[in-house]
Amino acid sequence: MSRALRRDDGFTMIELLLVCVISLVVFGATVTAWTSIYRSNRALESQQDNAESARVALDRAARQLRNLANPTVSAIKTIELADDYDFIFQTSDPSKTWVRYCLQTSGDGTSPSNATLWEHENATGISDAMKSGCPNTTWTKHTAVVHGVTNTSGGIDRNIFDYECSVKEAATCPLSDAEYPKITNVGMQLWVDAQEGDQVSELNVSTGVFLRNQNEGPTANADWSRIDKEKVLLNGAGSSDPEGRTLEYFWFEGTPPTAAEIAATPCTAVPSNVVGQGVTFLKKFDAGTAGQPKTFYLLVRDPGCLTSLSSPINFNVPS
Repeated sequence: MSRALRRDDGFTMIELLLVCVISLVVFGATVTAWTSIYRSNRALESQQDNAESARVALDRAARQLRNLANPTVSAIKTIELADDYDFIFQTSDPSKTWVRYCLQTSGDGTSPSNATLWEHENATGISDAMKSGCPNTTWTKHTAVVHGVTNTSGGIDRNIFDYECSVKEAATCPLSDAEYPKITNVGMQLWVDAQEGDQVSELNVSTGVFLRNQNEGPTANADWSRIDKEKVLLNGAGSSDPEGRTLEYFWFEGTPPTAAEIAATPCTAVPSNVVGQGVTFLKKFDAGTAGQPKTFYLLVRDPGCLTSLSSPINFNVPS
């Protein structure tokens, strides 16, 4: 057998060290790549979880808004506040719960780039505490529904709530609380970023709601015309309803009904002291009353039980 085949001296120390170094480099690169992938996957999962929380919150808000309380004669206001990042409204559940959604951008670890959306409910009505702070330490039923909200990150002004009013209104509506009954649609959007500064981009979640129970009150407008001696026609055709609904017309002579009397009248009942009904009312006066001053009023009522009383209709009985 040749001498070359009989050698058994093995690898040198330098060769072993070189193999170890190469193995460590390969192993380190593998671990680094795996760690990066793991962190990216965890960041993506966290972002998806946060976006899902935002979807759940907006779905809940949408259900509450679809069940907005019906305005009534005694409680016409169902929206208390409609701002870009703060919204207070009443639902139609048996308790007539008032709900507030507001954005906290400072304190308790929050910032404009890591804000928290709060929900607060109050079944006892609107209070100063409900409208102040976000959150307020006196609130008894409130929840941080979404964390990591970035709508105001970097000074960007991306509203959470956007409002649309009836088509005849200006694009700036609502300019004041007097225009809240005119709101017909609410758009809601949240930008969320679970971990600020990571490689996962912020996500957007949005929805829109038509306020099916919103109802703006009608407007009563009436005039009169002479038909014959001691006979006039009262006409309420100038009255209108913002939603185009069919109105009921009630005529009063001399004294109009008070606000309390209107509120106490059931929506399907004819008010007391009505002298005529319908869009027009032909009034015949007694003989010998020509020249006497008369005053009439028109009350209109829409299907939602909202009413409007006209200005006094003054005239002298025609001769």
